[in-house]
Amino acid sequence: MRTTDELFQLPFSGHTLDRAGERRKDEAFLATAAAAPQGRMLWLRDGATIPVDGDGALVWAPSAPALEAGHTLTFLGVNAAGGALFAASVTDAEEALTDDGPSYAAMREVGPSLAAADGEAAVEALALYTWHERHPFCPRCGGATHPTEGGHVRRCASCASDHFPRSDPAVIMLVSDGERCVLGRRIGAAEGRWSTLAGFVDAGESPEAAVAREVEEEVGLRVSAVRYRGSQPWPFPSSLMLAYEATAAYAPLVGNDEHHEVRWFTREEVASGMTGRTMTLPGPVSAGHALIRSWLG
Repeated sequence: MRTTDELFQLPFSGHTLDRAGERRKDEAFLATAAAAPQGRMLWLRDGATIPVDGDGALVWAPSAPALEAGHTLTFLGVNAAGGALFAASVTDAEEALTDDGPSYAAMREVGPSLAAADGEAAVEALALYTWHERHPFCPRCGGATHPTEGGHVRRCASCASDHFPRSDPAVIMLVSDGERCVLGRRIGAAEGRWSTLAGFVDAGESPEAAVAREVEEEVGLRVSAVRYRGSQPWPFPSSLMLAYEATAAYAPLVGNDEHHEVRWFTREEVASGMTGRTMTLPGPVSAGHALIRSWLG
């Protein structure tokens, strides 16, 4: 599937993985597929890191042993060979960790190097794992919930209500006057680390309105134009990043308590920063990195 802007492709935002959503309710299929030789398993460690080999490729294990051991598997989709893909956390199956097994790495570190379908499967697994961990009880009646439909629904044992994974929309934007852009150094960030502005979309608010509001709140600028560039699942823990370019007239910046400092940067300064010599900018896994590279041309 092509996007409207093929030069602005964010990590994990493609449509390569076949999620096979129509098979999630088919319990017979899921059981048979997990037991089949071509079934594959993605073990997450602590729900935060993923298994990779020495070349940084995602490591899939056979799914049958996990099924036989009684683990609850989350269905991710099917691969190009027709094998069903599943995930679970290694904290529930320590036997999956062996001395000669794969190493585990953070998605932020190895995500950009993964094959497209593997990256999409990994972020799906991470997002669903976090959701399951954080929603063991029903928000309606307080009863215990249990996973169903391949791990994509949690059903309350008391009131039988169904609950679905959540994604929190957030906007991330590069603000510029054409020749200069605005970057901020957030509270808690390492010295010299600068990033684009970002914030969550309020209830009942459009993403474009959120861009304008967040820019004014964070740096005191009023934007005159907003351009949507793309979206990216960001399971840290459950966000959907909506990337924008925003135009604002040059004016002194007024920061808030979210940043140590906010300032305008010239193209030359940002280009030098991309080399890491003068400052640290967002890594290649992030939408902020793509926005900055696009602005630099």
